[in-house]
Amino acid sequence: MKKISITFLLVLISLIAQAQFTFKGTIANYSNKRILVKIDRAFDDILIGNITTNSNGSFSIPVKDNYSGIIEISLLDAKKNYIFISDNTNIDFSASITANDEFIINIPGNQINERYQNYLNYDIKKNSILPQLQNINFYYNSKDDFYIPLKNEILRISEMNEPDISEFPFLSYYLKTSDLIKNTEIGNGDAISNKNLILDHFKNAGQEFETSGVGKSLLYNYFKLSAMGATSQKDWENKIDKAIEVLLDEVGEETSRGQEILSATINFLNGYGLVNLTDKYMKRAESLTCEISAELKKTIQDNNSIKEGKIIPNIKFTQKLNDKYTYLYDIKTKYKLIMVWASWCSHCQQEMPYVKQFYENFKKSGGEIIALSVDYNKEDWQNAIKETSWLNDSDLIYWDSKFVKELNITGTPTLILVDQKNKILKITSKISDISNLIK
Repeated sequence: MKKISITFLLVLISLIAQAQFTFKGTIANYSNKRILVKIDRAFDDILIGNITTNSNGSFSIPVKDNYSGIIEISLLDAKKNYIFISDNTNIDFSASITANDEFIINIPGNQINERYQNYLNYDIKKNSILPQLQNINFYYNSKDDFYIPLKNEILRISEMNEPDISEFPFLSYYLKTSDLIKNTEIGNGDAISNKNLILDHFKNAGQEFETSGVGKSLLYNYFKLSAMGATSQKDWENKIDKAIEVLLDEVGEETSRGQEILSATINFLNGYGLVNLTDKYMKRAESLTCEISAELKKTIQDNNSIKEGKIIPNIKFTQKLNDKYTYLYDIKTKYKLIMVWASWCSHCQQEMPYVKQFYENFKKSGGEIIALSVDYNKEDWQNAIKETSWLNDSDLIYWDSKFVKELNITGTPTLILVDQKNKILKITSKISDISNLIK
């Protein structure tokens, strides 16, 4: 057996060490409360931590893979989201939540996040506060007490130098692309020029795009700009269809970037209930003869499995319902109505009285409702279900709920009626569409 050199072992240990880092922090006034930690991809994110802070408001989570990109934290109990920049080094930040529910970073956690905070501070003062102070200045003269301090602050901000971010390639990319998103929103400049800017970005962006989480915003801007001037629903759909064709042809749907865009596009179309366009681009995805990415494969699978006529997945509940149902298939009723909803959802609130009215006869007809909530506040959820007698479950992690992913949910409420053999009979958002099917 060949001997392994000490040098080789040291290199190997070094590579392993570089491929892992720890993300941790302490948040004052946020003890024993929940945090979700996610890492971004181009068009979505991956949940890597669902944890609770300790009595000091601290938490720690290892990031196992080499990752440079956006780390997002969701403070569920404070209804706050915040992002950090990862360059694959340890992050150890300190923050606080003020009495006014502001999330304040006191210690950014590492060098790249310190530079990010400095840039945010520079940007808001230079591009937001300075113009306002200059407008206010018009109303003061040299006799006013506030005149000199105001002049001094205007001068101080005017002379601020933009922080140097050139040594951090991902941060440079992210800030530049964030500006692109803001500058290409409807009303900012020429629509055609802005569409072309987005198109060029999709074609030419480097590897940083893949972990930036900016893809969805760029795609939405592209579609909104493309649909401008539509005079009817059909015209709107035609404009979107044409824009998708151009985008896929330009980027190339056989490339990994093109497949990311195709996957995100299918999810976008499905979310807006554009059935014909969803079917068209599903067929386009399925007809690809090249190697298909794992992400696009999953999109195809999800959109093919959660549809009328298919067998619904045997989802596992977060707890035993009625102390006897662990899985959906355990419920042996003539009909099952899976209702994905949330207490915070206004459309759900509007539909709920009709659902309650429907349930009495549905139960007599051999049916059961299984309500799966994408809530995040336990108290709000429990208050909302206390007067219901159907089966209720929630993992209380909002849109990161496993039910959302397993059932390919794009909006609430979503009602899925299945028969005794767990075949999907109807997918809708209106209980009136279900009533007509019950025999």
